[in-house]
Order: sequence, then C-alpha cells, then structure tokens
Amino acid sequence: MAQKQQQQQQLRELGSKLDSPPASKDALIKLLKFTNVSDILIQQMNGRAFFKKVPTSKKEYLNHQDRDVKVLVATCICEITRITAPEAPYSDDVLRDIFNLIVGTFSGLSDINSPSFGRRVLILETLARYRSCVVMLDLECHDLINEMFNTFFVVISDDHPENVLTSMQTIMVLILEESEDVQENLLNTILSVLGRKKNGISMAARKLSMKVIELCAGKLEPCIKQFLVSALSGDSSYLKTPIEYHEVIYDIYQCAPQILHGIIPYLTGELLTDKLDIRQKAVSLLGELFALPGCPISESFQPLFSEFLKRLTDRVVDVRVSVVEHVKNCLMSNPSRPEAPQIISALSDRLMDYDENVRKHVVAAICDVACHSLKGFPTETAKLVAERLRDKSLAVKGYAMERLAELYKLYCLKSADDSISIDGFEWIPGKIVRCLYDKDLRSETIELILCGSMFPPEMPIKDRVKHWLAVFSGFDKVEVKALEQLLMQKQRLQQELQNYLSLRQTYQEGGTVDLQKKISACIRSMCRLFNDPVKSEESFQILNQLKDMNIWKLLTSLLDPCTSFRQAWTFRDDLLKILGERHPLYDFMGILSVKCSYLLFNQEYVKEILSMASEQHSGGDRKVLASSMNLLAMIGCFSPLLLAGSEEDLVSLLKEDNEITKEGIAHVLAKAGGTIREKLCSTSSSVDLLLERLCLEGSRKQAKYSVQALAAITQDEGLKSLSVLYKRLVDILEEKTHLPSILQSLGCIAQTAMPVFETREDEIIDFIRGKILEQSNQINGATNDKTEWNEISELCLLKIFSIKTLVKSYLPVKDAHLRPGIEKLLEILKKILSFGEVSKDIKSNDVDKAHMRLASAKAVLRLSRQWDHKIPVDVFHLTLSISEDHYPELRRIFLIKINRYIKERLLDPKYACAFLLNINEWNSIEVREVKHNLLELIQICRQVKARQLSRQPDTNSLVPYPEHILVYLVHALVHHPSFPNVNQSKEIHAFDHIYRQLHLFLSVLLLGDESGQSGGSINLNKECYTAVKTIFHSIKCSEDTVDREKSNASHALSELGLSIVKSLIRDQTDTSEITAISLPPSLYKLSESNGENSLDNKEYDWLCGASAMAHFEALNFPNKEQVGSDADKNEMVLEDSDKEGNELPLSKMMKILKSQGSKKKKIVKKHTLNRDTKLPENEIDVLGMVREINLDSLEQTQSLETGNLINREYYNCGPTLTKIKDEKVLSSQKRKGNKTISALSVPTPKRKRSTSVHRSHSKSPKDLNENRKFSYLQSFRMDEKPNISSKKRLSLEQDLGGSIGSDLPISETGIKDPETSDFGAGVSHDFKKPTTQMESDKKTGNSKSLASNVKKRKRRSIAGLAKCSHSVEWNDELVGSRIKVWWPLDKKFYEGVVQSYDPGKKKHTILYDDGDMEVLNLDKEKWEPLSNGCTPRKLPKSENLPSDKGLSGEKLKGKSKTIHSQNKNSIKIKRKRTPKEPVGRDRTIVLGGSASADSIVSGSSLIMILICQMSTQILLQRSMMPIQMHQKSSWQLHQFQQRKKTPKRGQIMSQQIQ
Repeated sequence: MAQKQQQQQQLRELGSKLDSPPASKDALIKLLKFTNVSDILIQQMNGRAFFKKVPTSKKEYLNHQDRDVKVLVATCICEITRITAPEAPYSDDVLRDIFNLIVGTFSGLSDINSPSFGRRVLILETLARYRSCVVMLDLECHDLINEMFNTFFVVISDDHPENVLTSMQTIMVLILEESEDVQENLLNTILSVLGRKKNGISMAARKLSMKVIELCAGKLEPCIKQFLVSALSGDSSYLKTPIEYHEVIYDIYQCAPQILHGIIPYLTGELLTDKLDIRQKAVSLLGELFALPGCPISESFQPLFSEFLKRLTDRVVDVRVSVVEHVKNCLMSNPSRPEAPQIISALSDRLMDYDENVRKHVVAAICDVACHSLKGFPTETAKLVAERLRDKSLAVKGYAMERLAELYKLYCLKSADDSISIDGFEWIPGKIVRCLYDKDLRSETIELILCGSMFPPEMPIKDRVKHWLAVFSGFDKVEVKALEQLLMQKQRLQQELQNYLSLRQTYQEGGTVDLQKKISACIRSMCRLFNDPVKSEESFQILNQLKDMNIWKLLTSLLDPCTSFRQAWTFRDDLLKILGERHPLYDFMGILSVKCSYLLFNQEYVKEILSMASEQHSGGDRKVLASSMNLLAMIGCFSPLLLAGSEEDLVSLLKEDNEITKEGIAHVLAKAGGTIREKLCSTSSSVDLLLERLCLEGSRKQAKYSVQALAAITQDEGLKSLSVLYKRLVDILEEKTHLPSILQSLGCIAQTAMPVFETREDEIIDFIRGKILEQSNQINGATNDKTEWNEISELCLLKIFSIKTLVKSYLPVKDAHLRPGIEKLLEILKKILSFGEVSKDIKSNDVDKAHMRLASAKAVLRLSRQWDHKIPVDVFHLTLSISEDHYPELRRIFLIKINRYIKERLLDPKYACAFLLNINEWNSIEVREVKHNLLELIQICRQVKARQLSRQPDTNSLVPYPEHILVYLVHALVHHPSFPNVNQSKEIHAFDHIYRQLHLFLSVLLLGDESGQSGGSINLNKECYTAVKTIFHSIKCSEDTVDREKSNASHALSELGLSIVKSLIRDQTDTSEITAISLPPSLYKLSESNGENSLDNKEYDWLCGASAMAHFEALNFPNKEQVGSDADKNEMVLEDSDKEGNELPLSKMMKILKSQGSKKKKIVKKHTLNRDTKLPENEIDVLGMVREINLDSLEQTQSLETGNLINREYYNCGPTLTKIKDEKVLSSQKRKGNKTISALSVPTPKRKRSTSVHRSHSKSPKDLNENRKFSYLQSFRMDEKPNISSKKRLSLEQDLGGSIGSDLPISETGIKDPETSDFGAGVSHDFKKPTTQMESDKKTGNSKSLASNVKKRKRRSIAGLAKCSHSVEWNDELVGSRIKVWWPLDKKFYEGVVQSYDPGKKKHTILYDDGDMEVLNLDKEKWEPLSNGCTPRKLPKSENLPSDKGLSGEKLKGKSKTIHSQNKNSIKIKRKRTPKEPVGRDRTIVLGGSASADSIVSGSSLIMILICQMSTQILLQRSMMPIQMHQKSSWQLHQFQQRKKTPKRGQIMSQQIQ
C-alpha cells in the first residue's frame, strides 16, 4: 500500500514537471526520456485516469520544433492512447494535432541508422497493432492519411526490417478497409507508384502498393476499374495526376488480376484500334503480361490472348515484329505452358509473311525457343524454319541457315549426354546441303558451315562421324547429289591448286613464257570454281605475287590428305594471321583455305567409319552400316587419297560374311581402287579371288561393283583378270545357276572391256534368245494369270536381266559408235513393245508382259543416249505409247524415268511427248502435274540452248530447242491409233482430246505456267512464237516420211495448232515472211508441190474456223459449279481480310478479282478480240481490273435502284436509228456461237436522263476489259465535267480518234466484232416493242446496263421542276402530236412525238427525235406544242431501213410516224436534266454477280491498296469511274422492290447513304 502511494506521488511530480516544461532542450529531452510510461503503467492498475491528465498534449509539446522532442512526445502519446483505449484521451482537435505529429515522425524512417529510428518504429508498430490509425478516418483527416501514404512510399526501402514493412502494410490496409469510399487523391497516391522504371520510386514502394492492392482488391476494384475504363476510353480527367495506365495494368495483373476482368473489352479495343501508337502500347503491355513467369493466363483472359496472337497478322510491320518478340518471351518464360502449341502454330504461320523483316524475326524467335528448350520442341516447327532456306530474300535465307546450324550444334551437345533423341534434328545438315542448288547462296558459305559451324570445336572425331552417319542415312537423292557436287568441286580445286603450286615452284626456279601461260590457264580454271570468277582471278593474281614462303607452305600443308582435322584448322588460322584482317586477300584466303583443305572429311573420318562398320557388321544396326558404306564410297570417288592406309581394313571387311559390307567394299574399291591399287595388292593377294566370287555368286549389285573393282585394281584395266572371269561366266551359263549375277557380270564386262566380250558374244546372245527370251511362262501347261503389279515371275525377271545385258553391250565406255548390229537389238525391243514378248506365240501373263514392255521402253531410253539416230520412228512411237498403258505403276515409273533422264541431260527432250499422251482424264490434278513437268523440261532445254549458243553462236540446228518437241508431238498425235481420218470424217468432237493435248503443250511453251512465268524474256517469247509458227508452216509444206497418207492429217493438225497459237498470243504481230525450216528427215520430207497450196487453202476451216475454235475453247472452261465455288471462296477471302484488318497480297488480290471478272460469262461463247487489243497473259492490268470492278458495281446498283421503266428502247447509231432485238434471242445466239449482227458506228450513245436504264445486251465486264484499245478513251469519258457542252464533247471524241463509248457493246456503239465484219452497213433490222426492264432482266438474268461505262447519274427531284405551261385536256387526243419538253439541267426544250397515252396512270409516252423515249406526267412537266400544231402524224410502216439514208420511221404498235433527222452526218448529243451525282463520296465496290445486300462490300480499302502498291494514283483515278452505292436496310430494300414493280418517273429514294 505504501509502495502504491509512493508511485502515485512520483506520477504527480512527473505531471507537475511536464505541466511546466523546462526551457532547455536537453532538460526537456531528459524529462521525456525519464517518463518511462510503460514501466510505470505495468505496475499501476488504476493509472489510466491519471494519464488522462498528463499534459503531454499541450501545444508546447505538440508544436515543438526539435525532431527528437517530437519523437519522444509522439512515443508518450502513443502509449497514453494505448492505455486509455478504447476511450479517447483527448478532444478531436487535439487528436488531429497528435496524428499530425505522429505522421510527421514517419519521415525519419528513411534513416535506419538514426538514434531515434527505434522509437519511430515503435510508434509505427503501436499505430498498426492497436488500430489507432482508424481514428484518423473518424476525424476525417483525409489529407493527413494521404500524406502518411505518400510518406510510406517515399521512406520504404529494401533495407528496412520486416516489421516496418508489415506495419506500414497493416496501417494502409486498415484505413482502406475501414473507409466508406476510397478518396480520389488516396487512389492516386497508391497507383502513382506503380510501374517500372519510374524515377524516385523504389522497388520496395512498388511492392508495397501491389501488396496493398492485393489485400484490398475488393475495396479498390470499383475505383481502379473506373480509372482504367476512363483512361482506356481516352478520358484523363478522372485523376488529376497523369498516370501511365498501361503500367498500372501491368502491376495489377501480377497482384490482383481479377480487377482487370472488366476492362478486357477495352484492351481488346486498343488492339483493334486504327491508332498505331495505342495499338503498339497495347501489344507491348499484353506481351509483357503474358510473358510474366509464374502468372498463367486465366480463362477470362483467353479471348484477349487470342486477339493478341491475331496481331501477328497486323497490317503494320512494326506491330507484327513486336508481337513476335513478345510471344517468344512467353514461350521462353514457360515452355510447357498450355498455350505453347497455339503460340507455336501462330508463329509458324508468319514464316510466310510478305515482309522479310518479319520472317527473319520469326526465324529468330523459333530458333531461340528451340535452343532454350530443345527436348520438348516440336521438330515439325523447326522443319518449317528450314523451308525459309528457299526464301526469296537472301538475308532471310542466310540467317535461317546460320540459326539452323546453331540449333544443330546445340543438338549435338545435348545428344552427347543422351539427354535427347539421336534422330531428332539429324535432317538439318541435309537441308543446308540442298542450298548448294541455290544460286543466291555462295557455296563457300555453305561449305564453311558444314565444316566448322555444325559441330562444337571440342567434339571428338568419333562423335562427329556418328552424327555424319546418322545424317547421311537420311539424305534423299537430291541431297546426295548436292553433296557429291560439293565434293567434286573440292576435288577439282585441290587438283588444280596442286598443279598450280607445282607449276609456280618450277617457274620460281627458272620458268619460261610457256610455263607462265600454263599458270594463267590454271588460275582461270580455279576461278571458275568460285561464285565470282572475275573477283577470284584478281585475288589469285595478287596471291601469285606474294613472296612470303610461309603462306605457300601452309597452303601445301592444307592440301596434304594426311593433315588431321585440328592441324587443318590451325594452319588456316596461321595463314589468316599472317595476312591480317586489313589485307585485301584476307576474305579470299579464308574461303580458299576451306575449299582446298580436308576439313569436311579426312583420313581420321575414314578410319573411324571403317571402325564403326566393323563393329556393326555382326548383327549391328543395318541402317548405320549401309550409311557408312555409302559414305565411304562417296569419299572414295571424290577423295580417294583419304583411303590410303586403310587397305587392310577394307580387305578384312570384304572377307566378312555380311552382304551389305561386301557390296559396300566392292563399291569403294570400284571408286578408289585405281588410287590405292599398289598397296592394296601388296596387302593381300586374295582380293581378286574375293571379287571374282562375288561376280559368280553374289547379288547383282555386288557383281556390278566387283567387275568395276577388278578393272580398277589391275594395271591393264582388267583385261587379264576379266578375261579369266569372262571365260568362267560363259562356261557356267548352261548350268543356269546364279543367272541374275552372271548376266549382270557379263553386261558390265561388255561395258568395261568390249574386246573381251566380243570373243564369245554370239554364244551369249544365242543363250539369251533361245534359253530365256523365247521361253514361255507355263505352270502345268496353263498360263499363270496374275493381276497385281508386283506379282512378277522369275522367268520374267530373267528376261528383263537379259535385256539389260544386251543393252549394256551396246553402251561400252569407249567407242560405242563402232559397235555393229544395233538393228537386231532394236528389232527385239520393237517386238517386246508390241506384244510384251519377242513373239506372239510366247505365252505369259499380263503382268509379265507389262514388265517386259517397261523394260524394253527403258532400254530404248538408255540406247537413245548413243544410238538415237538409229532408233526407228515406229520404235519411238511404241516407246511413247507406254505412257498410255493400263497399268498405272508402269506409266508412273516410265514417266519418272523420262523426267529424270531429261533433267540429267541424258535423253532427247522429244520424249517429253509421253507426258501429254499420258493424260486420260482432264482433271485439274493430272493436268497440273503434266504442266509442271513440261515447264521444268522446257526451262532445262532453254538453258541448254543458251549454253550452246554462248559457246558456239554460229551453230545452226535443224530445229530450235525446245520448240523441236512440237515436231515430234504432231507426228506422234497423227500416227496415234485414235487420230480421226480427216479425209473421211469431219466430226469436231473427235478432235477434243487432241486439241487439249496440243493446246496444253503450246500454252506451256508460249505462256509458261499460270502466273505467267515462262522462264524467258519478252524477246525469248517472241522467238518462241516465231519458231512455233515456222514449224507448223514447215509441216504444212512437207509430207510424212513414214506414211504419206498421214500428210493431210499433219496439215490439218498444223492448221489447228496455228489457230491455237493465234488464240494464245493475240498481241504478236509478225510481218516477216514465213520461211520453212529443215525438219527431221525421219519424220517429214519436202512435198512435191513444195507447199504452194498448203498455206492458203481453206480445206480445214471446219477444224480451225471460228465456230470450231469456239467449240474447242469451251473445253477449257470449268463448269458452273466450280465457278460458283471459286467465287464464293474468293469472296470469303476478301471478307476475312477486310474483317481482320489485314493486308492481302496484291498478286493474290488481283487473281481473285480477275477470276471474278472472267468467270461470269464462261457459260457462253467468248468474244473474239483483235490481236492488238489483248494484254499478254503474264501481265495484270490493274487499271482494267479497277474499271471492271466499277462497271460491275454500276450494273448491280442499277439493278437495285428504282425509276422509270422504259417501254421502248432505241440507240442512236450514226445516221440510222437501230433498235435492239429481244434479249432472249440474242442470248440464245451467243450460246450457240452464232455471229452477232453489228450495228452502224457512232461516236457515243445517247445518255438517258431517266434513272431507270434498260439493261439490254451490254457486254460483260470481262468483254469490256478486253477491249484495251479504248480504255483511256473510256476513262476520259468517266472524268468529264458536267459543264462540257455536247458539241465540244462530240468534237473531243472525234479528235481522240473514235467513240468515247467504244467499250460499249456492238449494238450500242457500232464497233464491229471481227467475227461479224462480213456484214455490210445496210443490214436490215426488225423492230418490235421491247419489254420493260423487269421483264428484260428476268429473261437475261445477269444482263448488263446500257450505261455500264457511263457515269452514274443521281435522280433529280420533281420538286425542282416547273409546272406544265399547258393544261392537258384532250389526254389521248395528244397522241401523234409533236411537242417540246423542258429539261432544266440543259436549260432548253427537246422535241418529240407523243406516242401513246395510259389513261390509268395518266401518263404520255414521248418519243424524242434523237431516239430517247420517256413516260411522263405532262401535268407536272413544262412543255409546249410545236408551231405546226397538234395534228397527229403517223410513221410509215416499215421494217427494213436503208443503209444509205437516215432512218425515216419505225414500226411501233401499229402506229407510225415520220421522224426527220436534222443532220444526217452528225449527231446532236444533248445533256438532259438528270443532274450529275456528287463527287467525292465514298465508293463501294460490288464483287460477284448478284445484287443482294450480302454481296455488297466496302471497296475503299481495296482501291487504296491498289493505288499505293502500284504507285499509279493519277492513272488509276483517271481510269476509275466514281460509283456511289446506296446501302439500304432490309425494310428499305423491301419498300424499294415494291416501288420498283410500279415505277414512277422522278421518284426519290427514301435514304441515301454515302
């Protein structure tokens, strides 16, 4: 009790001291420190009431200026507040001052070394632990709270202890959670610290803000969402301080992504906006969001992610590149994420982007991802990257090659520790080797990559060989051929360089002028092995002047085959160091040192390959073993010196009981035996015996290689050893054991050693004919019938082997032309081609006969290399007929053989006729394949021809290449059994198949493929055109050598060919005199009449006349269904492009538009055009296509619009008035291919003032577009101004040399069609009343408008017309009277005759003097009767109109009236009152043939693309016709159609949308 009283006394004393604070700062601090409130209060149970009276809340304490005093006072007050809680110890005003003091102390938290830091932390913890901060909300200290938040963000750092961060976070969360509404300035404070790379904002402050947002997501979500929505909508007034909302979204996505769910549509909108900067920022933001590690894309963000991927097809290159980089980061941050397949698929699609920069970035992205996670990366995607090795951009090709080599190097490292499959990426070197065929890529670069970039430098030789064997086992024929080409060039360079070094050494010791010439010739030979021979020769000349002996020693060491792999790289590096990087030869010597050295393969490789083969031969991997043998054979062929020292290993492998090893070693010895001959024979004397055994008992390949090896390893070229072998082979023929091998050996001996073979040749031929070829294949007396292609009998195989032996005997290595008796072999082959056997009496099944025919045909192909001049024409035709065999396997093998032989230049191109004879069904796939093959072969022929001309420019061949194929094709078609007899039958349909074959070949020869790539220049095409015509004329001047009766057929086919050429090449004008050329004498000879009557006769007009050609050309058109499907597909492509906002390549766009214009009228006969008016097919007329689109749009607009329906229609055609016949009759004539009656010529048709234009027989847009001759006149008319008078316009037309409307149909403009030019000017026309527009449209379907190339006219309103000046009281009494009607636009009257009157509608039909007709309500018009009164006058009834006089009348409903022409020689073109439509409005292009609302799509973007890409804006604007389309809603269209049924003059559309 006493102690308690003592403590209370101490408190009283302390209170009194505090009530009167000392003046000294130190004394005050000492007093406050002495006030250990915590220790005292622990002991006091009833001290709460006392401490309410402690005077620490006095102004002197709260407003003290010293920082330490403030901290101590704040500490005391915090303790008092804690003790007195939940009761407030002070008033609200005092509490505000207290919290202001406390918040002020927090600024010192930034100094963790301050003595008062602990007390400040204690204040912070107390405020957080006891929730004292919530009182600030009750006191409405919002500014103070905002200041506290700002202070926390400023002072917070990563050096603070965890309790400081936790306390700040707790205080902020408490205040936010207890707040009714989050204040705007407080939200601004929290969001302002978000974002990366902000000056003055620490990472700790950013993390604190993100943690607070995460904990208070529910409270902050509405205001944050409101802020983001406002910012994304472009309204920045929500928060006073500007905040980068993209950075806010980035941080919120990491801490509270659910807040962003409501703004996903707005982010999608930014991705789709037209503003590039906003779209780029959105792409950057989303790319960084989706690439965040550990932040999976939730389901709600999947649509946004899909739209983000679609920006890979953005129209802006920079955006696409940015997306590529971001999606790469997404994959690298988490390669196994669920969206990885979708991302990879989207990236792969952009490998075909039209911009090379994008393609290059995509290649980099895919390769980076593959290197980052090689094990799980799909190899199919890497193969798509390899396709960029054939990119059109050299930069992309080179970069793709480098990255693929880098990827393969990483793969080799991974596979060394068995962490990845050994077969995953072994295809990469093959793709790189293929690039040797690319003319743009330097072979030196490819070789350097193969030597040094594919494998890590530290990789052992054994691992290198292991990979090379795996790579080589996957090579196809093209890749093997490319590697052989590389090794062959390396071999030639090594030989030439070795020769050069020896010559130079001799010259240095004392050379002569002749030696210097040899050196120069050697340099020139080496230069031809480089991509740039001229530059290489300059470098060699500089190299030849170098005196440094170290350079020459290093070059000699590089050429040494014993140099190891590491030594070769060391010598190369030393050589380049001697020169230095600044030396002009530095780059050249870097290339030369790689090409001449054995860095690709060396002796270490050979020994390791042999070692691996010995390990694999006893039950190992057969694939690896075969690959090792093939690779050894290739090395032995081109680098035989590398096999030196490995002779013992070769012989030991030859002795092994393994068929693959035996065949492989025999092949190696056949290639390299001549080089290692001496050491091989000294190593083992049993090599000859081993090889002879293989010739007798081995397989056919073993026998072939063994014979060649025996010839190679013996000094006398095998004559001695082969003589012994040959005797044994012939002696055991009768035993009929191992016949396939024996026959193979005999054939190879015949090729290698013909003198040996000739010693017993007759015995071999007699045995083959009597014991093999003339044997029937019978089993138990019955023929073994088989139907499957692979079910070939053993006897048939023996017969095939026998044929091959006989063929080889006539293809010796030397002096083949000296071999006699080729006729006997050709007779055997002829019989087999005809019967399937050497005689009709020999029995065998159909399959065996087919195989025999194929073997004989292949034999003819092989013999043609040396004996083509000996092969008869009938054998040639029989060989071609194999392509028509009923076995598809036979046809395929035969055509593949022809294709390969011609490409390898081993066969005359005339055998390409087989491709055309092979076509049975004219479907697109089969024809496309034939066209592809023909185009390749034609290009090869032209390349060969160019080389021949460059070497021997004065040589004159009998028939030019590749056009000479045409001579053999005509002859083969004429002699084909299915060719009709032109002397007896004139049935055109019988020539359909022949026409298609000839047309296909000529189209490929003259025009190339579909894209117009004929492989030649314009001069080359003209030369080809002339050559083809000359060939046809020469055939017409000749007789058939084989069968004279076939001469007429050849002439007929030549006439048909000339007609086809004229239809294909319309713009070629050849005024030179046609001269005959020499044709192959085996096919044709000059006729006795010398062709005098062959060039000009009309005997074959039934086959090549206009009607026949129309029939044939119709065969090339697809059916309606195909046309419709193509049009739908094209429209879908355009619509998708427009919806996505992506660009469509111009070439593809033009193809689509051209196909839409050309397919509309394919069901009717194509109009014949003048040759000089058609563009070449390999050119795209952009301006013409735009005009065609506009014309289609105009016609569809007119079909939708309402207006007056013309009951009668006339066209002003010069001095006569010609009426157009019924549409149905005309369309029928077009379908039947009849000639159309041409009207008289006239400068331009009359333009109607009525908005309802009758759609009679206008030409299709295609026909209009084909009249290129008048395109610019037409464009002038489109651009004419409304203030041009009629007279000026007429004179302008005459000055331009023709009618402005010359693109109009014949019936409108009078331009004569070439097919109708036989009709004179005085053709009579039948006139009858034409139908209304609706009726005409129903009859003709897609009939075209009269004004299809005239500007669209806006309908004038009737409100602006003057009332009639005379009242019409007589109504029908006015019929027949002449009146004049006022036209406001022209401000004049036009005279005409009142033709009829409709009492129901109260309308008169006016026939104007110029032929126009109009139905008017004269009560609403301004008109006057003419001075001659209103007495009706009738036209004389007449049907025929004279051609030499003006039209004087016409037959109309039984009523006639004479119309006098004021001027018979000129036409008065009047401008009527229909006002011109406003200029400058948006244009809409109609694609397709229908006029439905679905077919109307906006074409403004399409036109802009055409203008920008073709850079012809001025010409395009002149050629385009401004068209205004009226878009209507469904109910407007319904009302529009209803009004169209009852047309009214001057009716106005209810709505017009620009």
